[in-house]
Amino acid sequence: MHVSLLIIAKGMNIMTDFHFELNGSWTGSWDGEGKIQTNGLSSVISVDPAMSGKGIGTNPDELLISALASCYMITLGIRLKKEKIAYHRIDIHTKATVTKKGGLHFEKVTHYPIIRLAEPLTETLNDHLTTCIHKAEKDCVIAKAVKGNVNVTVEPTFIGES
Repeated sequence: MHVSLLIIAKGMNIMTDFHFELNGSWTGSWDGEGKIQTNGLSSVISVDPAMSGKGIGTNPDELLISALASCYMITLGIRLKKEKIAYHRIDIHTKATVTKKGGLHFEKVTHYPIIRLAEPLTETLNDHLTTCIHKAEKDCVIAKAVKGNVNVTVEPTFIGES
């Protein structure tokens, strides 16, 4: 990752750009295979067997839901800290639907986060968490990238400490 800074007006406002890189290779068609490598990931890739692929390594569909889910969890953790909501852990299960209707594309992604709180769950806290859940989805940079193309929803579970 490369970081570049643009300092404006005597250091008062800082605009930051983040740059990410990937190297990859591919041979074949639907039944082909390839490799991708980033700073933190190295994987064999292929098309999912449900789509007539080899099914080895990972595939673009899994990578997209991985990006959406991990971005969401991180953004939610940041939001909970900002809102001073104590929690032990966030777990997530994410489901995606890819459809051929209108050409092969992602139709929807649903996150099912479980927030394990460090305090009892009250009605006030439940309302506050619900607000945080939606703000985190709006703030997630990957969700912003697919907005208008993929329907992303969140169905959370809150578990309060006894």
